[in-house]
Amino acid sequence: MTKKVCLHHVAMAVQDRAVYERTVRLYRDVLGFPLRRSWSSPPRHITVLDMGNGALEIVYGAEGSGTGVFSHMAVAVSDPSELDTLLERCMKAGCTLTRTVKKMDVVQDDGRPYCFLNAFCLGPAGETLELFCEV
Repeated sequence: MTKKVCLHHVAMAVQDRAVYERTVRLYRDVLGFPLRRSWSSPPRHITVLDMGNGALEIVYGAEGSGTGVFSHMAVAVSDPSELDTLLERCMKAGCTLTRTVKKMDVVQDDGRPYCFLNAFCLGPAGETLELFCEV
């Protein structure tokens, strides 16, 4: 019998304490992902946020560069009208806009159409955040 495999968490290394705090505030307060847990193991401090089907682990003081820690992370909304509002909230929280909302019409390998809207910004730790909505 094959066991189901699913995403547990994505971890982001952040080297600067102020950037760490801004990053936690963006994902917790602006994007609304609830706190699952946090702990300290000096010199590290870890915050884990619940993202529904997985978690985001933000680690201050972890090994690594702290930037470019993953290609990007996509946050989905169910209503296309929410994208502009969420993008605006991210900008007010200090994110840098890299691409406004764009409609993407693609043809999948099996020939079926697939349509979605997305936008991109850079978060406090230099991570790329995609705001995404299937239409």
